[in-house]
Amino acid sequence: MAIAGLTPSAFAEPESPASSVSAPAGGEAEEKGLTTDQIEGLAALERASELLEAGENADTDEQRKLKYDESAKYAERAVELIPDNADAHFVLFGARGRVAQMGGLASAALALSSLNGVLDEVLRLDPDHPDALAARGGMLMKLPRLMGGNTTEGIRYLERATKINPNGAGTRLELAEAYEIVGRDNDALLTGRAALAIAENKGEDEKVERARAFVAELEKSCNDCALAAATK
Repeated sequence: MAIAGLTPSAFAEPESPASSVSAPAGGEAEEKGLTTDQIEGLAALERASELLEAGENADTDEQRKLKYDESAKYAERAVELIPDNADAHFVLFGARGRVAQMGGLASAALALSSLNGVLDEVLRLDPDHPDALAARGGMLMKLPRLMGGNTTEGIRYLERATKINPNGAGTRLELAEAYEIVGRDNDALLTGRAALAIAENKGEDEKVERARAFVAELEKSCNDCALAAATK
């Protein structure tokens, strides 16, 4: 099922970014020899991550927008103070991407170049950053070719992200969807089932629901899934 045009979800990252970020306590910061800027930057990154997660869980679009905007401000401060921290740049990408997503197609298209630049910086600082690899893969899969979309490269990025982070249910589901887009239905079904098992094991209800719906739909429509069916 090819995606013909730009979709806001092209900017959405499959896993929660930097969800385990926490600023060091005073004694720990001294022990690590952190500067004042580094301590303040890590605190800003922690707050940006919390706000981004709060936006994901907000009840209304208005609340989501407020959280994402605030997250972006803290992430910008973190990037200013700890510019070599890949997670700071990735949370900035996530917050700005969510704002662009909420603005619709025109907003997303205008934000594309800037967001790509932020993602480039994440991968320059950490070439094996799994969430950044997955985000780049998702963008390449979902953007139209005229705007830089490339399904072959998209799958390559998603496969690499999955190899680095094999327990990421969101990344694996994104890979399953990518396989379906290019007609690799056997791979899509097997990968979707693996994503479902991981999400169930981790108690990630929203991803369980998405993966279950994906697998069920593919089982109904797939005309060439003998191998996948045999391994069920």
